[in-house]
Amino acid sequence: MPVEFAAYVVQKTSWLYTISDAFNTLRTVYTGLAIGITYLLYIFFQGSKNKYEADMHGKVILMTGGTAGIGAAVASDLAGRGAQLILLVRSVSDGWTQDYVTQLREESNNELIYAEECDLEDLSSVRKFATKWIDNTPARRLDQVILCAGVAQPMYAPRRTTGDGVEIHFGLNYLANYSLLNILSPALRAQPSERDVRVIVATCTTYILGALDMSDPEFIRRGYPSSKPWQAFGASKIALMCMVKQLQHSIDQFQRPDKLPSRVKCLLVDPGLARTQSFRRFVSFGTLLGLFLYLLTYPVWFVLVKTAHGAAQSVLFASMAPSADIDEGGVRGGEIYQECMVKQPRRSEIADEGFRKKLWETSGKLVKEVEVRSALARKAADRQT
Repeated sequence: MPVEFAAYVVQKTSWLYTISDAFNTLRTVYTGLAIGITYLLYIFFQGSKNKYEADMHGKVILMTGGTAGIGAAVASDLAGRGAQLILLVRSVSDGWTQDYVTQLREESNNELIYAEECDLEDLSSVRKFATKWIDNTPARRLDQVILCAGVAQPMYAPRRTTGDGVEIHFGLNYLANYSLLNILSPALRAQPSERDVRVIVATCTTYILGALDMSDPEFIRRGYPSSKPWQAFGASKIALMCMVKQLQHSIDQFQRPDKLPSRVKCLLVDPGLARTQSFRRFVSFGTLLGLFLYLLTYPVWFVLVKTAHGAAQSVLFASMAPSADIDEGGVRGGEIYQECMVKQPRRSEIADEGFRKKLWETSGKLVKEVEVRSALARKAADRQT
């Protein structure tokens, strides 16, 4: 009798098992859909891939920012292709830098990787390196200059300055790069006409939010916007983009002694956001609480923000794509590239030749003023010691 009763109960409640199975099936389907959608979002936000391959053996490349983040991913790729890399660093005596160069040589099986001192927070260091480079007859071979170094202060961080006393965004992101390229420009123009020479400079979409005022580029009169640091960061990127466009213009106007056309191309690249140390510091406000929240929401950042390797693709595209006069999908000097495609500037200053020319002239005067001021300060400090 108990057995018969149990069988009766099971028979009458079998519909519960049917519902349970249906729920399990739906849960499996929804889980699969969620994983599939997440994966597709991840692939989408990783951005475009560089489709071009190039043998970089024999090419000489100067590079800033090549020891961390997106720049390190670019350096690793180019080193693996056989390029001779000269990494411009703050100090060549730093043990970490020496270990990094050694490791990069071993991983890429390429001994032609070097570090040279060029501290972007010290214009005298920039001038010392650049003048040493151009002080050579005939001109040293130089195939590419890739500038990836930059700084972005997090929200509510106090105003920082370079060793020369210049606001950190304007000083490091712009003025140091201006000085470096301005001094190196004779070496770029002196390269053989048949050589495909490129200047590749990394920028960022947040230039759109910049507040550039050349009468107050360091936010002294206006006050440093610590609650909106992207205004200062974006301003430095607007200036940088204007400078690169103007450099291309001046190179195009230059008459070579041999009367042959120049093949020097100055390219701007927006690699997009990447999960790098500087990104983590920015979104975490540089605080422990912010870091905790970043780690808590890391799955979101993992899906929506590129890896350093993914962000490096547009830089590698600018480095390896053929010239546009050879391949329609190639590169043209003076253009902005994002996701391996040409993008139009979204700030009027960048397209304004009059503004660019004035910026270039003003920057030259400002560099001289800063260098003189810093030299006098060093002399005064030496007298006191």
